[in-house]
Amino acid sequence: MFKSTEHNIERLLDPSDDLSLHVRDLVVSNTRRAYTNFGKLKKISDDFRPGDLEKVIENLHHLQSFSWNIKRPTPEAIIAKLEQRWPDVILSVDAHNHPITDKRSLYSPLLHSLSFCILNHTATVTATSQLEQYSKLPELREVLLRSPNLRKLDIKFEYNWMSRQVEWSGITASPHVLNMPLEPSDRLPPLQELTFSGPPETYEFTLEHCQLWKQCMDWSRLRRLDLGISCPQHFFEHFGNSLTSLKSLAMGVRFGDRHYTHWAQGPLTCDGLLAVENFIRCIPHLHELNITDFSSAFADTFHLIGTRHRTLRKLYYHASINRTQRQHGNPDVVYRCMAREITKLPELRDLTIDFLLLDGRWPIDHAKHIATFSRLNTLRIFVELNSEVSDFAKEYLVDPEEGGHMPPFNVEPAKKVTTDLFKSFFAHNPYSCLTSLEVCFLRHRREDRVQRFEMKSSIRIKRLERDDAPSPLDGGFVVDADGEWLHCDLRTQQTI
Repeated sequence: MFKSTEHNIERLLDPSDDLSLHVRDLVVSNTRRAYTNFGKLKKISDDFRPGDLEKVIENLHHLQSFSWNIKRPTPEAIIAKLEQRWPDVILSVDAHNHPITDKRSLYSPLLHSLSFCILNHTATVTATSQLEQYSKLPELREVLLRSPNLRKLDIKFEYNWMSRQVEWSGITASPHVLNMPLEPSDRLPPLQELTFSGPPETYEFTLEHCQLWKQCMDWSRLRRLDLGISCPQHFFEHFGNSLTSLKSLAMGVRFGDRHYTHWAQGPLTCDGLLAVENFIRCIPHLHELNITDFSSAFADTFHLIGTRHRTLRKLYYHASINRTQRQHGNPDVVYRCMAREITKLPELRDLTIDFLLLDGRWPIDHAKHIATFSRLNTLRIFVELNSEVSDFAKEYLVDPEEGGHMPPFNVEPAKKVTTDLFKSFFAHNPYSCLTSLEVCFLRHRREDRVQRFEMKSSIRIKRLERDDAPSPLDGGFVVDADGEWLHCDLRTQQTI
């Protein structure tokens, strides 16, 4: 245990110490790092002494939430203490590799947020008939039926498909499906947030399943929905008119791409843009939209965003990052359409997009388009580096079986293009609202990976906002660079 963690626990164990007056959120985690946001959050590692945590819970004065994120069951004494001392606390459980026998926390009336791993990452599945053996979807259904206060659910699929610990051969044409075995009489809690995550997104929205789930749950309460990169037509057709409170949506746009469909019963694709259009048109007041676009209908997609969702504040738009598919369109079309349609979004303040290098070089003309978006506060740009040589890295020679040596990241050219882009916002408009810019360079570890990155290196720029700070054109900003390749999450590109 870090000394800082041990010291803080000792303070929380002392009823006379006023630290306990300021803690609102308590997190128990596997991490060896401990953070204190004084007055807000206390995060402690999992090697506390027996009995200490119950005493800490007893001594706190204003606890609002408790999170259990470690790989062992929540002790009965802790759950009992929470229910007795803090009957209105928000309980969050991360059940990734969590013992499914830990019924005490999963069935607690305090359960508010649940991250639930459906397939164990060490499972080896060689036939679809084995899916039920490894899938925990029946257990998830039982938890939902017993959790009337659950409001946030993250359904994870975290098997290791790249290292072939899971073998999908022979299951494509199987009649088996992978979704919750709902019954017409089931009554599920009215979720406010629902996420499907993991590589690849494999939850199957069959016609029958969509009909049942719509019947079993009040979808009008849902505010955040993350479908990953899926584009499930049956879901779109059945739920659009039900999501009247939805504020945040993440989804894919892909048409008839059987390569990404693992089971015929629940395709990840739509028949065409009309299904996507009809679904998005039904959602009245989106604030955040995250789209991964595998189609060639860039102009139509942007037009739909620009004309329908003028309340949009945050947009993450990723053109297909599959190296073969992303060659289907002229990059100029993407940026021209983006520039035209974003002007129709008066509330947009946060934008994330990807850049295509042109023959290994930074796309100067495209950057000029982006610099005209003067209302943006935050801009993130993702840049995929192929194996070929570029301004930012040497050629990456890959062994198909073993990978290869990752060439070092050329940080100075990356810092220059990022700095030039930041300054160009203020050259175009001295009153630009931009305060933060990040350019994230991504690279595959192996050539056969599809939209899954493993290494990244970022350049981050923050505008100085003190009253006496010089103009950004005169150096009124700070630059931070990773300087090397860092491992990152395969789906979110977050550093790990």
